[in-house]
Amino acid sequence: MAQQLSGVTVVIFIAGGILTFILLFIFAKRQIMRFALRSRRGPHVPIGHDGKKTLKREIERRIEVVPKIAFEPKLLPVDQDDDRSKYILPPAESNDKPLLSHHYRMKAVDDVKKLEHEITKQDKTLSRHPSENIRSFLLNTLAVLLDGSGQHIVHQFCDLYEHARYDPNEFLDEEYQSFIRLMKKLIDIAKLLKSYSGESRKNSPNKTPTRNNNMRTSTNDTLRTKDRDSNRLKVV
Repeated sequence: MAQQLSGVTVVIFIAGGILTFILLFIFAKRQIMRFALRSRRGPHVPIGHDGKKTLKREIERRIEVVPKIAFEPKLLPVDQDDDRSKYILPPAESNDKPLLSHHYRMKAVDDVKKLEHEITKQDKTLSRHPSENIRSFLLNTLAVLLDGSGQHIVHQFCDLYEHARYDPNEFLDEEYQSFIRLMKKLIDIAKLLKSYSGESRKNSPNKTPTRNNNMRTSTNDTLRTKDRDSNRLKVV
């Protein structure tokens, strides 16, 4: 009887230990999940729960695209009936009180779109994403038409644009007028893109004359003889 009781108690202790281990494991897992969900910025419910895999993938794809969406609104109204910028009122112009610095800043940021519009007008494939740096965009787009002085104009224009958009120093009428002068020069340069793209299409490899077959056979024969000579040298 003592041996049987000792065996039963051993089994009971083992079963109790296994049960407590399972309970502790479940409790620890739930606590870890709670802390993970609190620190996580995403939804607390799995995306597309009880849905198809294709639906889950489509939802995740659209969520991943959201941070890439960017838009540069128009800051100052062109017309009085423009509803897109009705919350930004233009300042009252008077001879005694000059315009404020932020007004010139907003005008400079809006005027950059004129240069971008002129570039896309000449070549529809050239367009700038709002998150793309304007300096690199202009240097890459107008690289064929720019020399050393042209690149210097681009750098001056971009410096003034960054001054208007980010620099806390004042951006007044003098800086804005120099900004406009540089922009007009770049617009004149951008108008030459269409003529250059036409010339590059004329000189494309599709319209280059084809080689004669005799030339090809002669070159192939010379290559074969060179390979034979090299193989002979290797054997020796």
